[in-house]
Parts: sequence; structure tokens; C-alpha cells
Amino acid sequence: MREKEPLVSIMIPNYNYGHYLRQCLNSVYEQTYQNIEVVFLDNCSKDDSLAIAKEYIPKGLKVCRNPYNIFTDSYKLLSNVLINGKYMMLLPSDDYIKPDFVKKCVQIMEEYDHVGYVHVEREFVDEQGEVIAPEEPFYNCSFVAPGEDVLPIYMMTTVAHPAQAMYRRNLFEKIGGFAQFVEHLNADRGLWFYLSTVSDYAYIKEKLACVRRGRYTETAVSITNFQHPVAVGMTLLDFIDTSKALGNEKAAAREKQAKQKFAVEMLDYSMDMLLLENYEAAEKYLLFCEIFYRGIVTHEHYIEIAEMIRKRTIDKEAVYKMKSREGHHRNYEPPENYRQLQV
Repeated sequence: MREKEPLVSIMIPNYNYGHYLRQCLNSVYEQTYQNIEVVFLDNCSKDDSLAIAKEYIPKGLKVCRNPYNIFTDSYKLLSNVLINGKYMMLLPSDDYIKPDFVKKCVQIMEEYDHVGYVHVEREFVDEQGEVIAPEEPFYNCSFVAPGEDVLPIYMMTTVAHPAQAMYRRNLFEKIGGFAQFVEHLNADRGLWFYLSTVSDYAYIKEKLACVRRGRYTETAVSITNFQHPVAVGMTLLDFIDTSKALGNEKAAAREKQAKQKFAVEMLDYSMDMLLLENYEAAEKYLLFCEIFYRGIVTHEHYIEIAEMIRKRTIDKEAVYKMKSREGHHRNYEPPENYRQLQV
């Protein structure tokens, strides 16, 4: 049976996540799908990551280690040199997947050869692996949809993290892989967008991926040092230009709305910095908001945040209320021209 199943490559980049690694690797080797190659690439971790990874060599884990931390290039090395599968996925070593993840993704792509990538739904978990505030799925059903109808969605939001996706290797290579993205912490949004320019999309409503949230994850650190938001802003501008070049009028028409939404998201990051009493970073976020949408200065949250920064005093209760009012709506209808799936 295994020989008849297409090979799936699971790429696991790692840097100092030894305390999460067993949960990640165990989730891979507990998959109900059998024909999997797993490649672990360590970026010269200072913890026990490498020793833990070597415990899984008898299970077939390919263990590689860079002589120093190559950051973004670890994604490129994994995808360009170290894997062989027809299908592939990037699983950060602080995340993990549920047993039917691979099987269900492969089943869809084998049945629908025009589908270039599949997203599953996620759960956010904390540093101990406990689910954080359960939320509704992004879409209200499982479906397949034309890529051109999905593009406008990515103008507005990411939809999925890397651990939520599987994609065809030949199409990944066709769009240039990770080489084209400005910064690897935002590579997922770019990947979904560009795969949609060459293929269709499938979504599984079931929560099959667990994405870690904590103070010391890469994304959390990059929000504090301002790296990630700049990359997201650059990516949005690239999407706008690409949509126009492709003649996708529905996506291009969202330019103004997308810039406004991005500015509001930056207000939320500014609030995060206030809660950390990092006034300098909070102020930078306000200035960054204005670059994308000048009208943000009249937003009630902008005004409240600016006043706290000016006074160098934080009303944490007021900040938490602002963050709760922003909220994040989910349970959307699928994109146009979708076909519902029974998964």
C-alpha cells in the first residue's frame, strides 16, 4: 500500500525549540498516512534540540544541522535541496499536527489535480500545549475554489499559518518557492497568494493543526523588533502590484480596503507594545499606520493610544477593552464559485 501512496515531504526547521520538539515529531510519526519523509534542519541551536532529533533517526528522521543560524535560508535549503516528495509542507518545530492531517490533504489533491494547496483549520495552543480560547473555523464549510477567486481574500488576511497547509512541489517550484518572499515570517501569506495565481484551492474545516502562541515564538519577537510588520506591509504592496499586473480586478479593487485594514491591525500591535510598556515601539506603530492610511488618525483607538504614549502612562484596562472591541470575525462564506466538500 505504501508504494502506491505519493511521497509527502515534511520539512521541520528548528532553532532552540527543544522543549516543543518531541510533541512536534511525535505528531508526525503518529500520522495515519504512511509514505512520509521527514527532514529536520537545525539552525545551530544552543539547547538540546539536536540530541532530541537524533532519538528519531531509527524512525527514519533525516537530521541536518547548519554550522550557524542561516535564518530565512533554512526554508530555501529545505525545499530546494533536502526533500523528494510530490507533496510538501513546512512544520515549524513549535507546532504540531493531528493524526489525519496528511491523509486528508493528500486525498483531496489526488482527487482534484487542479488543486495546488490545501489548508486545514487550526487551534492556537499555549506554551504548555493547552488550547487558547477556542474559535470558529475561518470558513463555514470544507470546499474547493478557483485560485482567482481566492486572491481577493489574501489581500485582506493570511487565513492560515504554515503548519496548516500542504502543497504540490511542482507548483511550489513554479512560483519560485520561498526564494521570492521578503521575509520568512511572512512567507506563508505570500505562498498562498502566489499558489492561487497558478492553481485552485481547497479548505478542510476540521481542526487538524495546532499552532503555538507564546511570548518567545519567532513571530512574537519579530513583532516587538518591528521586523514582521514591515515585511507584511511590503507583501501587501507586492500583492497590489501583482493583482493589477494579472488583471484580477476583484483583488485590485480591494487596495484601499486592504490598506485601511492593515492600518487598524497595526493599532493592535501598538496596544501590545503599550502593555509591555514599550512606548517607543508603540509610537513607531502609530507612524507606520499613517503611511498606509492617513485617515487612521481619526480612529478612536489611535487617539487613545497616542494620548497614552504622550503621557507615558498606560491604562491597561482601557487597552484590553480596545483589543476586545477589535475582535476577529471568522466563519465566513467560501469565495465565489466554490464547490463544497465532504471530508
